[in-house]
Amino acid sequence: MIFDEVILPKELQMLKAFLPFLPSSTQKMLAIYIKWVELQKTIEYFNRNTPVQKSPDMGNLMQCLKGLLPPEEQSQMEQFADIFENMDMYRDMFEGFSSTFTTDQKEDHV
Repeated sequence: MIFDEVILPKELQMLKAFLPFLPSSTQKMLAIYIKWVELQKTIEYFNRNTPVQKSPDMGNLMQCLKGLLPPEEQSQMEQFADIFENMDMYRDMFEGFSSTFTTDQKEDHV
């Protein structure tokens, strides 16, 4: 879940979306108010919740970026994630093969 969605009530999210459509004389004060409430909600959130660091693997990163990137960039990121995932799988497979091969060679020479 996106941090803004966790800390901001839907009403403030809607105000942020409507901000450009409000009279220019109102926009500045309302934007400052929204940011002030965001700061208060952020402080409250971290007072109640201990921060937890997620694993920076591609799946978690993609989940966080989903919905924020344009579709073509999201598709490219998914392709890169697949490539890196496959590279890890092949590396693990070849490391296992390599260690088995060297162990077998050592046993043959003993």
